[in-house]
Amino acid sequence: MKHASIAAGFLVLIASSCGSTVQEQRAEPRRGETVDTAPAPKAPPKITFSKTLERGDFTADVTSTGEGNRRALALTARRAGREMAAIRDSIAGEITEALLTDLNQNELPETLVFVRETGSNARGQVYGFEFATQDWERFQLPTLPPEATTGYQGHDQFTVAGADIVRTFPIYRPADAPMEPTGGKRTIRYALDHTLRLTEVSIEDQP
Repeated sequence: MKHASIAAGFLVLIASSCGSTVQEQRAEPRRGETVDTAPAPKAPPKITFSKTLERGDFTADVTSTGEGNRRALALTARRAGREMAAIRDSIAGEITEALLTDLNQNELPETLVFVRETGSNARGQVYGFEFATQDWERFQLPTLPPEATTGYQGHDQFTVAGADIVRTFPIYRPADAPMEPTGGKRTIRYALDHTLRLTEVSIEDQP
């Protein structure tokens, strides 16, 4: 009887082991089955700026996505409801404003996009786009002239006054701590000619 009980127990263990193996094998994909191993879809990029500009029958949609100083600019221009340009570009920083202008007074609309870097040295830039009937051209600020670089550490602010782009930034003295300028402000005015070249009209320091 004792030997019979041991044999019966041994058979139960074998049966249990076989059943476990069968269950594990069933967890494997069957031949011909399609297994979905695609990664989960990524979230769409975060929109950090969005503005629609209108003048007459001309419309420009300006948006940016991304974070920090690596962002993407999207500009879609339409005339009388028909798309005439879809511009995609990379920009270094956040868009602070977008405007429609005609700085060179040639009756062609311009879209100005003001951009400023993030961080302690928040340097500014202007991205400009002029739209003709069938095509478009871009322009942007030139580098600062040598006489305007003394004390410059970014933090530019841009506006439009009349037909000029006005750029203002604080002046840092050599002993100034970051974010604590004591040298006053510098204002530079830029004019746009018919070749889409921006040039300095005046440079003025204020205490």
